Amino acid sequence: MNSLTVSTVSVIIVNYNGASVLAKALDSLYRLQEAPLEIVVVDNGSDDDSIQLVKSKALINPRIRLVTMAENRGVAGGRNVGVEVAQGDVWAFLDADGEATDHWLPEAVAALNEDCEIGAVAPLVLMDQGYVINGAGSFLDSGGHGYDRYWGDPLPSRERDLINLSGTDCDYPMGCGMVIRRDGLEGIWPLDDSALKWHDDTEIGIRIKKLGYRVVFKSSSRVLHTPGHSDPHHFLERHLQAETARFHLLIKYYPITVVGMELIRFALHAVSGSRHRPQAISELRSVLSCLKRDWLLLYRIRRQWQRKARS
Repeated sequence: MNSLTVSTVSVIIVNYNGASVLAKALDSLYRLQEAPLEIVVVDNGSDDDSIQLVKSKALINPRIRLVTMAENRGVAGGRNVGVEVAQGDVWAFLDADGEATDHWLPEAVAALNEDCEIGAVAPLVLMDQGYVINGAGSFLDSGGHGYDRYWGDPLPSRERDLINLSGTDCDYPMGCGMVIRRDGLEGIWPLDDSALKWHDDTEIGIRIKKLGYRVVFKSSSRVLHTPGHSDPHHFLERHLQAETARFHLLIKYYPITVVGMELIRFALHAVSGSRHRPQAISELRSVLSCLKRDWLLLYRIRRQWQRKARS
């Protein structure tokens, strides 16, 4: 296996109406001491000034490649398109509201070179100009809820822990900053794009492990993140999208008994909460409607990955 270098990395950014934040992401990549092979920006049908912004940045940085979509195909759909056109031996993903640091790619690539069984690197993701932890490796619980280790903790209070944890396994890499080797892992694509967002990175982690590779946390590989710019503004819509994506994940990869228990728990929570939140029942109906609509697709993916895991 050839040694990987930063010059063989394709950085992929999926953007939807991110003109207010995208310039920082692109500028941070332009300033890197070691330049990647290319920067693929997939625009998901934005109706703001994103496309004009990327074109203007490409005049300064010829490594930028713009791919425009006619409609918003969601985060997973955008990642699928980015991977399809990327030419590098490594895929590195940066959110439109993320920023690269000089240590992000070199440290992640070094980790991939250390062990051919490492399929992906989860960097340390920092908020608030680098003072607060967004995530230090991510994990799944028994009900399909994802959580980011040390989220919200001040960085200085966790520096020693982060050093000790560097190189250890986690369940999945956070989408902003994840770095994935191409060789051996082309089979994880395409991702399920039936949900607009959430749990695409979780699915990546699950698939990488099913193919026999590891996901490791690397504390010295770091990106900055200002999360939330593309999230729905209304809490109800965010909650519905997140729960729908979680149940998609459960149906595709978890034991059927877990799927059933989580559906019962979700339904009981909705019914009991309807006394104080009448919309809880409509939330339940909305999630169930989405699951009914997507059931055949989800079951087909489930069967596909059951076969891959056995092979």
